[in-house]
Amino acid sequence: MITLLFFATIFVIVIYHVRKYNKIPKEIENMPYISAFPLIWALLRQKPHDEIQDVLHESSKGRDIYLSRIGPAMNVNISSPEHVKDLLMESEDIALKFEYGPGNILYDFFGNGLVFSNGDKWRTYRKLATPAFNNALSPEIVGETVMDLFSFIQQNLNRPIDIFEVMQRTTIEVLGKLAFGYRFGCLESGETPHIINVYKYLISTVESVYNIVFPWINKLPTEHNRKFRQTIKEFDGFIFDIIEAKRNQINNKEISDNDRVDLLTSMLKSSEQEGIHADTKQLRDEMVTFFVAGHDTTSMSLSTSLYYLAKYPEMQEKARAEVIRILGDEPVIPSSVQLKEMKYINAIIKESLRVYPPAPVVSLRSLQKPIKIGPYIVPKNVLCSVNIWQVHYDTRYWENPKQYNPERFLNNEKRHPFSWIPFSAGPRNCIGQNFSIMEQRVILSMMLLKYNWTLPKNSINEEKLLLDSQFLLRPVDLKLVFTERK
Repeated sequence: MITLLFFATIFVIVIYHVRKYNKIPKEIENMPYISAFPLIWALLRQKPHDEIQDVLHESSKGRDIYLSRIGPAMNVNISSPEHVKDLLMESEDIALKFEYGPGNILYDFFGNGLVFSNGDKWRTYRKLATPAFNNALSPEIVGETVMDLFSFIQQNLNRPIDIFEVMQRTTIEVLGKLAFGYRFGCLESGETPHIINVYKYLISTVESVYNIVFPWINKLPTEHNRKFRQTIKEFDGFIFDIIEAKRNQINNKEISDNDRVDLLTSMLKSSEQEGIHADTKQLRDEMVTFFVAGHDTTSMSLSTSLYYLAKYPEMQEKARAEVIRILGDEPVIPSSVQLKEMKYINAIIKESLRVYPPAPVVSLRSLQKPIKIGPYIVPKNVLCSVNIWQVHYDTRYWENPKQYNPERFLNNEKRHPFSWIPFSAGPRNCIGQNFSIMEQRVILSMMLLKYNWTLPKNSINEEKLLLDSQFLLRPVDLKLVFTERK
């Protein structure tokens, strides 16, 4: 009898907490609730990202705003420009980024960099990073890296090459020079530097579908988790060494005020001038954030542009004609002024970022007070997320959204200012937006002067660009054939 009473009591307690846990706040109880099961099932089957987005659109019936739940948290999902504006234009102190804690795989890798930090910490490092990024806007250094890229491609002319892997090599070299003042050597040979392989292992683990759906599995005492933590220590050691070396150079007056400085050096010098203690661990977190944003996302956007220019030769010729008109017919490094003249190149970049936004979902926001989103007053402590992909494919703002058409950015058509948000928007927008656009303009314009490129015969991407199942977009086996222009 006592045993029966014990289990009955436990059952009642569990039911109470389940009901409390599943209770929807009264302010949004009329908001449509959509089961996350179709999404979870698609993720577990490792469907490509465009198919996952189709599942989301179908299960939500194209709603602009709805509730769902994956794990313990109730989540408001937003996918229309009007509602996106309501959230993203809120003060950074009201719509906080959701902060993960130690033991979560995102925290273990990213820490508290600009993407995940809040309050005074976020404001301090945003203040340090903004002028540093502006100082790093150097078409010359990007152009010098493209010259190295040419040497790399010359060894592989007239045969299929994995363009995403080549763009990763290129962007990591640009990032190394402009962000760290460091040469990785990715374009010196076909071998991948060890530290880049370390990074690729880490980011693939962080983006694992199973870690997203079951965040607790990375806490288990498995061999894989031990390897992951050991590899993070190795990667951190690499970043810490670079930071320490930069501090020593500054302290020893080895860097003059007239020298062009990298992003890290600029942040360190600014912190010294502003009397801000730049914590080494926090700088590490910022460098990891820049590493991912400056490497993976820009590589995806460039690969998308190169793919569509191969698929549509008439677009490639139109883009090349524009570059020749501005730069002449020989490969040269464009200036900042010349880059601004490249209207069609810019339209290509914008359309690539529209059809395949490299980070298709804005990280979770945790509300610190009730805010109005559309017709709802969303209460405090509710989590909100923005689906950039769905915004970019909204037929109310984009005619034939699945069609790749750069011309839509040249016809002066008025659209909602939040209908194109590949870099997010508002006070927490991506700090590296101008850096990425500049880099893409330089690389595309110089490649158009040097090469023609096509899809190889029987390409698996002939009909459409196939995507991997990871959170950050990546193409599957995207190969192109380059020939030198005569």
